[in-house]
Amino acid sequence: MGGHNPEEGNIRRRYLVVSRYQYNAKSGLVVGLAITHNHIDNNPFRFYVVDYPSHTNGDALLFQMLSYDFVARHGQVIGHVKDSTEFDNLLNQVQNIFLKEQRP
Repeated sequence: MGGHNPEEGNIRRRYLVVSRYQYNAKSGLVVGLAITHNHIDNNPFRFYVVDYPSHTNGDALLFQMLSYDFVARHGQVIGHVKDSTEFDNLLNQVQNIFLKEQRP
């Protein structure tokens, strides 16, 4: 994501979209997680992402969930994460952030 302009030092960054297609299409926005090249094992706030065709690998950071204007930032889909138990677990963690809290 990002207004890619290498001459100005603004580089394109990898981003794992977790919002639904219907939301993205209607709003023009995407909600997702920044991806870092560092990998740390057994961290519940990180999800290891690998997509060989797009040369994407690293950790999607649950604590860096951001919303971006896909059109204004010239977003581009470069790959897809395969369905897996780990991806389902990540989506559950994202959902848990927004669930209504139970009061005692």
